[in-house]
Amino acid sequence: MQFGVVIECKRGNNLYYIDNPDALEKDSINQWLLDSFAVSSLLMDNRSISDRVMLEDIPSGRFYLDIITTAMRENRQITIDYEDFFGNIIQGLKINPYFIRLFKRRWYVLALVPCEKVIQRFGLDRIKNVEMQEIKFNYPKDFSPEGYFQNFYGVFHDAEPSTIQLKAYKEKPNYLRSLPLHHSQREMESNNDFTIFEYKIAPTYDFIQEILSHGNQLEVLSPESFRQQIKAIIQEMHDFYE
Repeated sequence: MQFGVVIECKRGNNLYYIDNPDALEKDSINQWLLDSFAVSSLLMDNRSISDRVMLEDIPSGRFYLDIITTAMRENRQITIDYEDFFGNIIQGLKINPYFIRLFKRRWYVLALVPCEKVIQRFGLDRIKNVEMQEIKFNYPKDFSPEGYFQNFYGVFHDAEPSTIQLKAYKEKPNYLRSLPLHHSQREMESNNDFTIFEYKIAPTYDFIQEILSHGNQLEVLSPESFRQQIKAIIQEMHDFYE
């Protein structure tokens, strides 16, 4: 029961089966734990070649994971001291931790800020101190972290979802087929020269950075406003090298 998986046995033929397959298919934590367990076992069996296995480091924000997940489990408010990348420091900010998210090697806590009545993200690597409070909060029964990011990529939640079409060149179509940018990805047109993919997604900062990371193998076709936004960013990048 370590992963919440129930294994039953049919008497007579000693046939074992998983009684609750949803625990594996729909539980993202179980999937992540099982993958991590499999990788950990593999690495332990291959300690002799540890210098030939390269892993990505995750900043030390995981230091606060224990207290934050405890607060989430007990629906207790926490107080944090936080410093953003611009050097702005917020001390004693009270937040209601709703859920945590790992993205691009960083842990984030998404929390309701009661004084502003909005959900904000906080990078754990930029939190300077955390204290759990006795005050409890009501976690909304109809709230879903997966639903919250249904039409979003990354951790930003500051744009409206729209229908976006991208044209992929060279080997990029096969790359996107094997590892879709987003669950809404649909293949609209394909030939030997390019493939057009469509997404129902918000054009947030993280999504823009992802598009730019693919260089000249990915082109925004529509909507026109988003195409012009990407064009302006590329032009500014071009000007750096003039």
